[in-house]
Formats: sequence, C-alpha cells, structure tokens
Amino acid sequence: MNAVWSESNGHALPSLVTAIPGPKSQAAVDVLARHESPGITARRARQGEARGVGKDPIVWDRAAGANVWDVDGNRFVDLTAGFGVAMVGHAHPRVVEAVREQSGRLLHGMGDVFPNGPRIALMERLAALAPGELSQCILTGGGAEAVEAALKTAALASGKPGVLAFWGSYHGLSYGALAATAYKGDFRAPFYGQLGHHVRHLPYGCDPALIEGLLAGPASGGEMIGTILVEPMLGRGGQVVPPPGWLAALRRIADERGVVLIFDEIYTGLGRTGAWWCGDHDAVVPDVLCTGKALAGGMPIGAALARPDVMAAWGQSVGEAIHTATFLGHPVVAAAALATLEVMQAMDAPAAARAFEAATRARFGDRVRGRGAMLGITLPSPGAAARIMGRALKRGVITLPGGVYGDIIGLTPPLALSEAQITYAFDVLADAIAEEEAAGG
Repeated sequence: MNAVWSESNGHALPSLVTAIPGPKSQAAVDVLARHESPGITARRARQGEARGVGKDPIVWDRAAGANVWDVDGNRFVDLTAGFGVAMVGHAHPRVVEAVREQSGRLLHGMGDVFPNGPRIALMERLAALAPGELSQCILTGGGAEAVEAALKTAALASGKPGVLAFWGSYHGLSYGALAATAYKGDFRAPFYGQLGHHVRHLPYGCDPALIEGLLAGPASGGEMIGTILVEPMLGRGGQVVPPPGWLAALRRIADERGVVLIFDEIYTGLGRTGAWWCGDHDAVVPDVLCTGKALAGGMPIGAALARPDVMAAWGQSVGEAIHTATFLGHPVVAAAALATLEVMQAMDAPAAARAFEAATRARFGDRVRGRGAMLGITLPSPGAAARIMGRALKRGVITLPGGVYGDIIGLTPPLALSEAQITYAFDVLADAIAEEEAAGG
C-alpha cells in the first residue's frame, strides 16, 4: 500500500498555539528531571540556553509525515526526520500497518536460536539491495551495535586487532563504537581509560599517502591495523563529502594491504544521499557495510552486511554463539523494515533526495554542502547553529546543529515534505540566518 500524504497527516504548515516552550512541555520536563540521569538534564538545559529557548523546549506527542506535534498542541515541520530515522515520513501508514499486524501474530522470537519469518525475509531483501556481493548479514538492535558487529567481523577476517578511523566521524557511543568515534572529545574524555586503544585516527579526506605510510611504517602501530572504518560522507561531523577519488583510494589500499574496509552507512544509506548507498557515488563497494536509522521507519534496528568470504571468518560455532543478542532479528522490527523498504522503493527515495538537494541549493547556493537529503548549511561562526535552531523552533521548524564546531545547520528531512513545507521552512531558516549575521554571530 502506498500512502497518500494529506494536509491532515503530515503535509501541514506549522501551527503554534502557545509560546515555545509551552506550559505542558515545561511541566513534563520538570517531572522528567526528577527521574532521569542529572547529566542528561544538565546537558539539555545547556543546549536550551544556547538556543535561547530555556529548558528542553518541546515534548513530542505524536508525528505524521513531516509534521510533529508537541504536548501543547503546537505543530512543527521536521527537517531532521528524528536523526534521519523517519526518512519515509513519521508513522508511515504502511509501516504502522506492518507493525500492528506482526505484533498480533508474533511479538517476540528467540534471537538466532529459532528464526522467524520476517527476519529471514528481511535478510534476503537486504542482500538484494546491498551493493556488490554483500549478501550475508548480522542484524542488530541499532547502529552502534552494527558497527561493533562489523568491527568483530573485520578483526576475525583480517587477523589483526587494529582499526583506522577518521577525525569528525561518529560511529556510536557504546564502548566498541566510541573507541572509533572521533566527532567530539567530550564524548570520549570521561571514558578514555576504559576504551580500547587499538584505534588510530587520521584526518578525514587526508592524502592517501599518509594512510599508506601509517600502514607500512615500521613501529608505527600501523602494522597491526586490519580494519579501515569510514563514513563515506561525514554525517554529524558536518555533512562533509570526501575528496574525489578518496574512497577509491581506500579501497585500493585495503586490497593491497589485506585490510577489511567498512563503510558506516547508518546515516548515509538507503537513498539518503541521492543514491541507494553513498559509496555508489564513487562506485566503491566495501567489504562490510553498516546500515540502520531509516531502515525500519522508526523502529530500532541495525545491520552489518558482508561478502560471504568475509563473514566466513566467524567459522563454525562449536559451543555458545560468540556474537548474539536477545532481540536479534526481532519479528516486529523486521516486519517494519520490510514495509519501509517497500515504501522507499515505491517513492524512489534516491530521486526524492536529489530533488530536495536541488531545491536547497537553489535557495541557499554556495552555503550548502553534502548530498541528497543529507545537507548542511554553513554558518558564520562556531555555535551559530544552536541559536538558529532556537529561532527556527519558535517559528515551528525543527532543525539540528551539526559540525564539530556547531557551525552547520543539518538538514536530513523526511522525504514526505511537501513543496509548501519546504518553502516555509527555507524562509524561516533564511530569516534566522540573516538575524544571526545582523547580530554579529
């Protein structure tokens, strides 16, 4: 079933009936602060102050298409898709239908002990969609877990523990993924002593000769590197497209050195950048590919896909599985993912993403960087993105700051945006940027 989005279920313009934040949102956040980790409360308060909106400004109540409603009844246009998750639109009817039907049939399975039908069908579907010969996968509960499954696979396949990752990269915050993440030092600093020190970092898009020198240099530590982990385009690091030929150079170096190449396409994949996979822009296929976020239309999932010869490094289990999870291949989530993939293909997600890019570049010109519906608008100074986010929110548009220095407005919207919503949101952003520049920000 293909949903027809209407004014009532996702194509509406903003409607603000209270100040931002509204009284119900403020009261709910006060309750939340009594029960959540105080560190999270403090972080949110600092962010609110930076945006000029006080405490956590809105508490989400429901969402549809490209609209989000808060508990005060305010309606917003969402340019984030909830960190890129709702690429087909919030609460897409086909996805909701699949969740409802599957939850009444089989709500939970038993991981890899007793397979279930949706899990099997999803793995088959992912193999058909993946590039090259990436036909075997490990399903996970989220993106960071997919990265860690990929890192385990690469360590087994290469026989070397070392990992090369890059500055500005974001691979997740669980310990295995955090060791590779180099987005902001604040994420790593409190836990540095507990992180594995098998990961080396180089600048994103650096001269390939620097990588070759690290891998070949005597006593550099590079001789123990068996994995290169890379986002084919930086996401949270600021929508950075690598230099032409850089991914191809990584592929060549990995082949020459016997290193496993992993693409973290959790954010960039499934049509988000204007191709089904971001690596497709450069015609480069990794040995292992991680996907997630938009894969299940709002349900938590991740996957690491690899060539059979790479995945074969896990060998034949002779006892307990050395990598598994209670919710592996969860039947309801798998059903949601199957429905989401149907919708993505029906809407031609890459083409829709390219259309959004064309509209954004037509409006903001040289300030735009990135690809498809994963774009960044460059701003005049560090920290400006938070202030612009606050201004936009007060006019009913949800955005996210990005970039290592907070000088990028990130745009990763649902592809269900209407032309009227795009026009309105862009007017709001243009006004907010002008106000920031006039204030000397």
